[in-house]
Parts: sequence; C-alpha cells; structure tokens
Amino acid sequence: MSYELGKISIRKKHYNKAFFIFKNILKQKPNDLKANFQIGKIFYELNDLEKSIFFFKKCNQIQANTPGILFNLALALQSIGKVNEAKKQYLKLISNNPNDVKSYYGLFVLDDKNINSTYYDKLQSLISNDKISLFEKSLINFIFSKLEKKKGNFKNEINFLNISHQQCLNSNLIFNNQSDFYYKEIIPNFFNKIKFEENFEELKNFNKNEHIFILGLPRSGSTLVETIISHNSKNIISVGEFHGINTSILDQISKIIYSENFKLENYQLVINRKIFQDSLFEKYYNFEKSVYLDKSLENFFNIDIILEFFPNAKFIHTYRNYNDSILGIYQSMLPELSWCHDIKHIVNYIKNYKKTINYYKNKYPNKIIDVDLVKLTDDQESEVKRILEFCNISVNDNFMNFHKNKKLFNKTNSFLQVRNRIKKYENDKYKPYYYLLKNLEE
Repeated sequence: MSYELGKISIRKKHYNKAFFIFKNILKQKPNDLKANFQIGKIFYELNDLEKSIFFFKKCNQIQANTPGILFNLALALQSIGKVNEAKKQYLKLISNNPNDVKSYYGLFVLDDKNINSTYYDKLQSLISNDKISLFEKSLINFIFSKLEKKKGNFKNEINFLNISHQQCLNSNLIFNNQSDFYYKEIIPNFFNKIKFEENFEELKNFNKNEHIFILGLPRSGSTLVETIISHNSKNIISVGEFHGINTSILDQISKIIYSENFKLENYQLVINRKIFQDSLFEKYYNFEKSVYLDKSLENFFNIDIILEFFPNAKFIHTYRNYNDSILGIYQSMLPELSWCHDIKHIVNYIKNYKKTINYYKNKYPNKIIDVDLVKLTDDQESEVKRILEFCNISVNDNFMNFHKNKKLFNKTNSFLQVRNRIKKYENDKYKPYYYLLKNLEE
C-alpha cells in the first residue's frame, strides 16, 4: 500500500511526500529495487540529476539490464550532456531487445547519424509489427521524416511527419481530447474571468520571492533564456517544464469540466485560494527556500493566478516569427501537447496565445519583458544583459560563457543546445515549408 501511495504522490508531483514513503521502505530494505527506482525518478523530476543517476545505477547493480532502469538512466545521462554514456545504455537496450523503438529514438535524438542502414531497415520492418504500439510507430515515422529532410526530400519528410502526428494523437486519444477541450474552450474563455474564494496565509519564503516564469510558444528560444539565467545565478533554481501551476488548476476543476453533465455556458472558473496554495506548496516544496525559474510555457494563460499567489513574480515572454513558430512546432516531437499534431490546431492555439499575452502585457507592463529570438541571436550581449538586469542578476566577465558550464542540464530534446554558443537566427530555415500555410488565414 505504501508503495502505491508513493507512486500516486509522484503522479501528483507531491515529491516530498513520495520521497518520505520510499525512504522509509529503504530503511527496512536498502536494496528494494522498486523503492530505489522511484527515488531515482523523484530526483530526476526535481532536477537533481546526479542523485538520480546514482539511484538508477544502484538499481542496475541490484538487477542488471532491466529495460526501464537503463532507459531512465540514459535519459538522465543525456540531460547532463553525457552523450557517450547515454549512447551506451541505448545500445545495450537495443542489443537486449532489437524491437525497442524508444531506444532507437533515443539514439536518434543523440545524433541522427546513429541510425545506420541496419537500424533503418530494422525500423522499417517494425512499422508493420502488430506488437509495436501506435506511439512507437509515431516515433519511427518521425525519425524517417527527419532523415528525409536531411536528404532534401521535403515532400517525403512531410508525408512521414503527417503520419507520425496522427499516430501520436491517436495513441493517447482520451487525454488529448480532454487537453484539447481545456485549451480550446476553458482557458481562452476564462483566463481573465477567474474568481478566487477563501483566503490563505502567505508563506514568507514561498510567496514573497521574485520567482521567474518563462512563457510563450515551443521553439521560441525559451531553453536559451533558461540557460542564460541558470548560468549567471546560483540563487535561482530551474524547475524546468514543471507544469505545477497548470496541474494545480486542473486538480480543482478537472472533475467539473470533464463531467458528462458539464455545460460551458453555465461555467465559472473558481479557484479556492487555500486549496490551491496547499497544492502548489506540495509540488514546489523542495524549491521553497529558493527563487525558482519555471519554464512551463503554457503559463501565459495563468499570469493572474500566478500573481495571486506570487505577487513578486516576473515573466519573460520569448517569441519568434509566427510562421516559423508554426512550422517549428509541427516539425517537433511534442507528444505531451495535444494541439501540436495538426497545423490548423497550432494556428488556433497561437491565436489564443496572442490574444492572451497581449492582454497581460497591457495589464502588467512592468511584470513582463519580451525577448525576440532574432534580437537575442543578433545582438547577443546587449539582450543577455537586458534579461539579467530584469532578473536582478549581476553581470560578470563570464556572463556569456554558459556553453562552458558543465553543471547545466536540460531534459528536453534541446539538451545539446545548452552546450553550444548562441547561433544566428536562420531566416530562411522554414521557407521551403511555407506552402503548408498557404490556405490558412494570416
């Protein structure tokens, strides 16, 4: 029972509670495989990747070559830039199970050259294998789309990409339909009509800090900004794409909006302050004594809610050319985002995003700064200094050398980006694909 309760706590992002449960199990059974594995996952979620790796390696000593352990170990290793070590784990997984699609995808993410002709042929054979899940097939078609792009076969690239997105959408259809409803009908219509009830007692080290939220669209330079801030301040802890605000909202409203009898015309979005803060504190407990940096991009919808609980919060809005944003999102593998699998859905999401962010920029002009990806790459030092000044971070002689900082990490597919210098914006990168936007409104 304790074990299942711990897993539930992890799903709810109540990591401190989960850690306490599994730590007690380890006091009785230090080599309990499941408890060690779950603690490794907790540290991974809390971005303490060295400890996460320690526990995954301990698990591998207890029971060698367990697929789930090796795969999570590979993810943690690549997040801190240990690409060769991560590659060894993926290769070991494929050696043990040649049908392990996720490990082929892991190799591909490390370097597309890892997909040699043998692996390519194997992936082709797996496409028609009934034992391969729909999501795994979407990963294969995504890999094929990128390999076709590399050859300059843009038509084939888009064909594979379309199939990949459809398979990814259908692989988790119930969740994606619920998520679509939330982002199409709930948040865009109620973000500026939220009602708060009941009071809460502010927690000095939690509510008063100048927490920083990076928000906007995927592929807009948010990882680059996160890297710049993390490199230049030891007092700001990045929680990455934590989604703590959104999950705390859904903790309160999901049973209402997803019920069979729900009627949108009668709905009011009401947040109970006390319950919401308790939910936030459970999720962010481990960061309570620090200023944290949250890169959950959807938080542009949640600015009023964030300021209700964190009145000193600051927001960095990253953006780029909207056509490039649409195509950059569509050419990415973002399975957790329901709206990114169809260009029309992406355009609709961006319309709601533009309306929302413009509303908040007018309402809180001193709380939000814009960071244009083109300006950031063209006028690097000036823009980096502007970002650091906004965050009250002092500039030193080392402020531009984040690519040399071996302590930085990234758990998204941009993990290699944090170890590179800022590159110039490629204005023509997406022009071969502009025809895909031809029949859409501007």
